[in-house]
Amino acid sequence: MKTTIPCPHCSKPITVEDFKNFSNPFTMKCPHCKTKIKETKVTIPLLLIALVIIPLFIYLGATIKNVLSEIMPFLVEVPTILFFIIFLYPIYALYERFNGYIIVTKGELKVKNK
Repeated sequence: MKTTIPCPHCSKPITVEDFKNFSNPFTMKCPHCKTKIKETKVTIPLLLIALVIIPLFIYLGATIKNVLSEIMPFLVEVPTILFFIIFLYPIYALYERFNGYIIVTKGELKVKNK
């Protein structure tokens, strides 16, 4: 499986880990030459998937909190975000890695115009 894609400016490889470390798909910079780049082929489908996953994560975080609060009543005072971080962050990390693989294997990078 392909794990790198060349930078459209400097042609050095950008890895799946580099894509995982980008804060979002709109502020990508080549880790080598720092040129702003954009992905033009698969960003929209990945964002649509994120629009489905984010509400699902919120629902799952609240559900986990409610179930555990019934078992251990002192957990009612714990913020829901902590349940997300503890139980759902590993799934989110897998989703980020999936995004990187999709961009590397099916994506198309271009230099972003200013």
